Amino acid sequence: MTDFVADFEAYMPDEFNGEPYGKTGLLATADGAGIDTCVVFPGSLPADPRSANQALLREVAGERRILPGCLVNPTMGAVAADDVRRCVDEGARTVKLMAAAHGYRLDSACVDAVMETAGELKLPATIHSGSAMSGCSPEYIGTLAGRHPAVTIIMDHMGYREWTGLAVSAAAANPNIYLGTTLIAAAEPITIKNIVLEGRLGADRIVFGTNSPSGVAANGVNGIRGVGFSGEEEGMILGGNLKRIYDLRQ
Repeated sequence: MTDFVADFEAYMPDEFNGEPYGKTGLLATADGAGIDTCVVFPGSLPADPRSANQALLREVAGERRILPGCLVNPTMGAVAADDVRRCVDEGARTVKLMAAAHGYRLDSACVDAVMETAGELKLPATIHSGSAMSGCSPEYIGTLAGRHPAVTIIMDHMGYREWTGLAVSAAAANPNIYLGTTLIAAAEPITIKNIVLEGRLGADRIVFGTNSPSGVAANGVNGIRGVGFSGEEEGMILGGNLKRIYDLRQ
């Protein structure tokens, strides 16, 4: 069984399902799923995420199991890149792009300043994937990755579910793209296994994530463990790849 499990995308709302959540809830969720380290983002999607980022960074400061990330809205222009720098100064380890919430296409020119800042600061970019209508097509992420080849991109949901093929194609064409298993690991892990089994993309390019608390973290871990990957493949997906991306020390 894999010794180290890391989650590339969890969230920390103040409340979830009618109950208090916050850092205590996040760590309890991780403990229940056997997750050692979480990359964590704010639990809300405001048009101006600066105060949400600040609140998250303040709450998780000093917690060794949490790698905080900052949500960025590139349509805010230079203010967005400035907030990335401020967040990094306060401990942020990645940027999150959520075009579906902020109303832009991921291959738009407004995203370049944020990606350039990420490249300069050596930050991975965690990017939501989905439909072209929402601005989040994996094809758009592929275009963005081609413009910023020095930035490591983790594509959440790996295009799940109608656009998984596009996600695999984008990652195959851009070595800086990793596919993130949020939601799909819990719901349909066989899709992930088949991508590897068919040689479309290696296990070294797939990163485990839960999308918790909305995604059920334990189900995601069990999905990867129970679908029949080799021990080496399971180790890479559940923790090894994220350890490399973030240069983590256990």
